[in-house]
Amino acid sequence: MQISNAKPSTLVLALLLFNITIASLLNTHVYYSLETYVYKQYENYLLQVKEEMHQAFSDAPKNQWQKKAIILGQTFDTGCLLINRTPENFSAENFKLLQLKQAQSGLIDINSAVIYYPLDEHYIAEIGPISFINWQTFLLDWFSWLCALVINLPIIYWYLCYIEKHKNNVSAMLVNLPFKLSNSKQDIYDNIHELNKLMVKAKQENTERLILQRDLLHGVAHEFRSPMARIQFALEMLEETPEHEHGHLRQSMHTALEDLDKLVKELLYYAKLKDSEAIITVENVDLHETCIAAIEEVKGFYPEVAFKLTTNIPVYLEGNTKLLKRLLINLLRNAGRFANTQCHVAIVVKNDTVTIILEDDGIGIPPGKSARIFEPFTRLDASRSRDSGGCGLGLAIVLSIVNKHHGSINLVEGTLPGACFKILIPQS
Repeated sequence: MQISNAKPSTLVLALLLFNITIASLLNTHVYYSLETYVYKQYENYLLQVKEEMHQAFSDAPKNQWQKKAIILGQTFDTGCLLINRTPENFSAENFKLLQLKQAQSGLIDINSAVIYYPLDEHYIAEIGPISFINWQTFLLDWFSWLCALVINLPIIYWYLCYIEKHKNNVSAMLVNLPFKLSNSKQDIYDNIHELNKLMVKAKQENTERLILQRDLLHGVAHEFRSPMARIQFALEMLEETPEHEHGHLRQSMHTALEDLDKLVKELLYYAKLKDSEAIITVENVDLHETCIAAIEEVKGFYPEVAFKLTTNIPVYLEGNTKLLKRLLINLLRNAGRFANTQCHVAIVVKNDTVTIILEDDGIGIPPGKSARIFEPFTRLDASRSRDSGGCGLGLAIVLSIVNKHHGSINLVEGTLPGACFKILIPQS
């Protein structure tokens, strides 16, 4: 079983069973021997203390017993007392043993680590409990924990090295992914969190692309129908009409083909703008001059409409000149198509934001339809002809250009009765 594929609960159980097995073997073959050795050392130490008690009290007069007891207690860091030789001061077993002749040189109670030394018929010196501390006793007390450390530290170290190696491999894979992380040297978990956000964003963008492709296919099928029908009608009429009328039919077919060509170009242009990964060339744009150029290009198509620019100061922003000009042309042509006599353009700069306001005195946007005007192939006036209405991508292209410049566009209430578009674009 590979570690990388094992569940955490399985690893913990395996480690627990391994520890129990090793601990059992060590307890049987090592701990018992160590315990026997330490116990023997302790007995020898108690015998040594008993011998020193015998040397201290055997020849000492009665008036020196208390002094000797204090010295012995300080020597062995415990208490040494002189107690009456009465049954209530001893356990029954110890009191019985103290009556024996061999106990006259001292009695060791190994269980309580106390030594009794008879002084006379009335008094007994008691010292203890006597502690026995050296490196062997320390090893015996901490034997289980030390064994656990010795067994598990190498395993833990190996596992941490394995995890670190695995993290390094994952980090290397993250660097080689097509996603661009903001900081590849940051913690791997932060990178994975950022990668998750990027993948969610990519999934959302792919969904949007699929929806866009579906809508474009439906729109293309619908928009191709009219020019194709005109071409088919003209071809059928060529066989049935006199020679002198063929010129008009050929002109109708040429017009339909031009409409198809224009539609294809607009579709390709729109698809390129909708590509979120497409990078635009940024330059310092003179918006005032760009607006004048756009008005000059459009006003010839609508001679009855007066186009007015209400700002004369130079306005600069970071953007793409061609795209911004296309944005203005599309809005101006849309306004000129619906305006009665006037179309006003205003440029205002405030708080590092450029505001473009474009309005006309036409019929305006029908109530409840403002949310749909930026959708591809949307025509709010079904009575308008194909020739006057374009291919339905003008405002959709405008929205895409605004998004490319990190701006926003909205319909607002203007000073004229028609539609009023308000565009906000940051200068940098």
